Amino acid sequence: MAMRFSHTSALSKLRTASFALSRGIAVFEMTVLTLTASTILIILAQGTLLFTQASEVKNLAHLGSSYAAANPAYDATTIKNFVVQNATGLVGANGGSALNVTVSPATAPRNLGSTVTVTVAYTCPYSSSFGPSYFGLKFPSTLTGSDTGATQ
Repeated sequence: MAMRFSHTSALSKLRTASFALSRGIAVFEMTVLTLTASTILIILAQGTLLFTQASEVKNLAHLGSSYAAANPAYDATTIKNFVVQNATGLVGANGGSALNVTVSPATAPRNLGSTVTVTVAYTCPYSSSFGPSYFGLKFPSTLTGSDTGATQ
């Protein structure tokens, strides 16, 4: 008796093996895609958080210089307290303990028409969620904003 070779069973086994292989590749591709997409989203979220905080710091510096220019008799401590009281969100957390406000010149009263510069530095208490660098991207640990106004 001659042994018969069945083409249909060999073809069926080949299809089954091919399907299993493609299913394994699809799982691998989905894993890589998910990890890549989630990493990009995390980096975008961190960048958005930093941008928002930098905008807040710049706004606080502008607010402080406007306040100091409108009130030339106020000393540096009063201006610092005003800036810290107006800090919101993460920047103003814990009573503004992460804020460093500098007023130049610190002397009061200031002369009419003189300029006053307020610099606000915010030290990120967490530096960033990922440490100082993440995938080669350097995240700042201190955000600084400065604004100058003329006394009225």
